[in-house]
Amino acid sequence: MSDLKKPLAVVLLCALAAVAACSKQESAAETNADVAKAQAEKAENVNEALQDRSEVVADTAGEAASADPDDRGDAIEDRAEANYNVAIEKADGDRKIAKQACDALPAASQSSCNKTADNAYDAAKAQAQAVLDSAKSRSDAVQKQDNR
Repeated sequence: MSDLKKPLAVVLLCALAAVAACSKQESAAETNADVAKAQAEKAENVNEALQDRSEVVADTAGEAASADPDDRGDAIEDRAEANYNVAIEKADGDRKIAKQACDALPAASQSSCNKTADNAYDAAKAQAQAVLDSAKSRSDAVQKQDNR
């Protein structure tokens, strides 16, 4: 083997070993611990997002009840963004939990399981974005009332 091919062969072997190690089936105890940790992180992140949303609702209460359409529109958008953040935290947490659970599966099934988790996340994220976009459209419509 030439001097240039030896390092390449070593790198390829290391990469294959790393891939094989990444997709090995975890024990039930390892998976349960990882899932519990992901669930706790999700709960913490969602609770923080819910607290932030509550603050936004309180902070925008005056704007939401205002006679000024610009204020009402701003409140709609601010609240929609807070709802979006909650939805994204939930979706991200669900994906992480699902991916941890995938590690308990045989190596041959893990890729499909991870893709399913990613697809569910992508769908939840798209739904959250659609709701946000709809709220922004409502906000714009309300604010246009001020420009008549």
